[in-house]
Amino acid sequence: MVDTYSTEVNKLEKLRAAWLPAVEFLFGEAVEEAKFDGFEVWDDIAKPSAVFAHPDEPYRYKIHMPARVFSNDVMLLADVIQEMVRGQYPVGYDGATTPALCEGVAVFGAVTAIKQVFGEESVDSYLNALKEQAFSYYDAFSYVAVLLAEDPQAIKKLRGVQPFLYKVERADFETAQVEIDRKITDILLLAFRA
Repeated sequence: MVDTYSTEVNKLEKLRAAWLPAVEFLFGEAVEEAKFDGFEVWDDIAKPSAVFAHPDEPYRYKIHMPARVFSNDVMLLADVIQEMVRGQYPVGYDGATTPALCEGVAVFGAVTAIKQVFGEESVDSYLNALKEQAFSYYDAFSYVAVLLAEDPQAIKKLRGVQPFLYKVERADFETAQVEIDRKITDILLLAFRA
């Protein structure tokens, strides 16, 4: 009999390997300090999360994935991509408050992948579900979509100034030459509350 756990982890690793170049193309490479130790699948968790367990290597992490994601290919792809994007600028062992910018970028990456693999109809369904069940993520995504419509390279430019996206400040937008309405900048820099 095939080991289900190994099969699931292998599927996650293949998804990550296949999508890492696209994530790097869109948002830049992971910070130098980041070290990804792989996936673990858990039956008793509701959503994926990065787990930092090494105080001496604060940006070394594993991604815990809920077993339930394997029953829905769209959600599986979305969850993997979101955690991959967050892994480009991990919050680290001590944790960090993330602004709407960080969560919006993660959702934007997921939406981009869903569109590529499953098409517009799946994107619409995903965004509608997000709007109904997790509006704060939908809202953050909306503002990041506006930012990237104005400047498709905005995230890479910002990360060129401050590689840890959650540490970006208002002045970094100017330094990175990312021109966007100040109100949008302010909203993107608000602490994210799920």
